Amino acid sequence: MNSVSKFLRPAPAYQEYAADLLADQRYRLMTLAERGLLDTLRKECWVNNKVPSSLPVLAKFLGQEQHVIRQALTEYVLSFFQEVDGFLICPELIAYREEIEDRRKRQSIGGGIGGKKTQSNIRKDKANLQPKLKPLSGDEVNGGEKRGEELTNKGVIDGHKDWLNGYGDGKPVTGRSYLEQSRGI
Repeated sequence: MNSVSKFLRPAPAYQEYAADLLADQRYRLMTLAERGLLDTLRKECWVNNKVPSSLPVLAKFLGQEQHVIRQALTEYVLSFFQEVDGFLICPELIAYREEIEDRRKRQSIGGGIGGKKTQSNIRKDKANLQPKLKPLSGDEVNGGEKRGEELTNKGVIDGHKDWLNGYGDGKPVTGRSYLEQSRGI
């Protein structure tokens, strides 16, 4: 197990297109019991990778009577599986799982490469003591300031003219002067 895959959980689900399954002649010729068994076996194979191929063991595994499983386990159902070492596996689901795991592994590796590149760029930027300048758009004088706007606090100053004119009132300025003047003390 490589360092990437040990952190990835198995895929929780598989995608299945109903139209593809309904168009499959093997599926269309199945009884409802066969379709139910096929669906159950595929889900078991997705979660557990395989199911027992022995009829008595499979019946016990699924919690059903042997005659129920025997009746539904037909050539149509078995055509979706392969027997390997006493187990039934679903080659389609195995291939699908491998594709998902490969995609996730490539995404993880790509994310790591992208993260290293980002960190490298950040380190380069921190090493360069020159400030970065954002290019101005056509109607900006300074970053965020549109042409025609004044850069003064004229409106703020106008609202406090009386206070500014009366500041100190000839009294000597002390460390508490601002506090006294602002409270009118």
